Amino acid sequence: MFSRADNLLSSLSPLLCWRLFWLIGFLLCTLAFGFHFFSDNFSYAYRVREMPIPTLVFGLFLTGFLFVFLRFLLPRLVKFEENAVFSLRFLTVSPLCAIFVIGLIARALLLFSEPVLEDDYHRYLWDGGVLAHGVSPYTYSPTDILEGEDTPMLLKELSSWASPVPERINHPDLRTIYPAGAQALFSVSHFFGPWSLTAWRIMILMAELTTFALLLSMLNLIARSPLWISLYWWNPLVIKELMNSAHMEAVMLPFLLGGVYLAMRGFFAKSSLLLSLAASIKFWPALLLPLVWQPLIKRPLILVISIVISLCIGGVIVWPFLQSGLNESSGLVAYGVQWKTNSAFFPTFESLILFFTDLVSLPQKNGALLARALVGLFLVGLVFWLAFAQIKGDKKHERLTLFSFSVVSFALFLLSPAQFPWYFVWVAPFLVFYPLWGFVVLMPFMAFYYLGFYFNTVDEIRDYKFLLSFLIWLPVWGLLAYELLNHRRRLLAPV
Repeated sequence: MFSRADNLLSSLSPLLCWRLFWLIGFLLCTLAFGFHFFSDNFSYAYRVREMPIPTLVFGLFLTGFLFVFLRFLLPRLVKFEENAVFSLRFLTVSPLCAIFVIGLIARALLLFSEPVLEDDYHRYLWDGGVLAHGVSPYTYSPTDILEGEDTPMLLKELSSWASPVPERINHPDLRTIYPAGAQALFSVSHFFGPWSLTAWRIMILMAELTTFALLLSMLNLIARSPLWISLYWWNPLVIKELMNSAHMEAVMLPFLLGGVYLAMRGFFAKSSLLLSLAASIKFWPALLLPLVWQPLIKRPLILVISIVISLCIGGVIVWPFLQSGLNESSGLVAYGVQWKTNSAFFPTFESLILFFTDLVSLPQKNGALLARALVGLFLVGLVFWLAFAQIKGDKKHERLTLFSFSVVSFALFLLSPAQFPWYFVWVAPFLVFYPLWGFVVLMPFMAFYYLGFYFNTVDEIRDYKFLLSFLIWLPVWGLLAYELLNHRRRLLAPV
């Protein structure tokens, strides 16, 4: 299939290929403009069953194929650029500048849109406001504040001022799951705009601009064409989940990619610091720390200092959760033990583990925890294998380092029990360097995640939720398996 498409593209003239490229950018901005007005149909004025969810899914599905076509087109454009077979004199600005402006326009168009079927940002706004007023967001759940009698009067007053934010927080019976770094950024957003989604989105936009600059620096470091940055900057799923849904992954990326960039340049101690700060926003970057500690083994003092700093940051992350209690009202406990959403792999793996635990008469709860523990052990083992399998002194150190970070991020995303659309942001920057088709085709198919909201309104979620997960993930796993079997040697080699 891919070879036929490549043959078709190879028959197109350079001018036509470039025009198709800019057409994709034009359509992206047009769709973002239309999405801005279409999003009004998802406001709180409507019940979920009144929202045009099937239309949304169809539109996102088609938009995803723009990204697939972009992936087909890019290698040919890069080849034109490298061989200088075509002059870009017909452009009044450089291609990179145009790529940047188009992606920025698409993001700006969603800056004031209505969040579509997502409401996590209410928790961000509430936590930021609570912390900004000197109260720990880990102590009380929204339900405790809205319905309890033993909560501080200050929180009661804040809930009245912030209304309707606290009333719209999902899972209100759970205390916050977000670690200290994220809470600090939430409170900064509150400082610039109390309870303001727009203020939070502006912070996201600033983080996205930083991400763009870091990706550009990383491309330059490995002498890779800057045109590849369009795989992130024009990614419709990234734009929707960060600018429309306002998910916090955006503010984690600059710290994560900053750590990767510094590691690629050999500044492993500084990389360790940035990755630790990334983990203070979203826990999982802590998994990457052994990749930057291993090269410091020959510099034991720097290694010890790096580990101590990371442990101190880890203590700041863990202490509020321990102090407030890890019980049934803890969001961290609930997520770590129960969350299992939109995944095809993990429920299948968990069912297999439960089958064997039933044979030895272990409780189902223990079997479910064992499945999560085994996935965690595999990821930790993968990290240490990559850390100690790197070729020392290789002239391509930057590529080997990038390879290790990419593999861990890909594996974590694929094996995670919860695979929300915004979790794709974890791996989206690495597709700029390793544009695997398995992840590329996820763009259109991830749209089916939102069908779950529709089936939920007609009481059919139990029948269709598992089926939807397989509809999304079978093409992904199938293409990754195809690439592994047919292109083992160059599976993760940059195109």
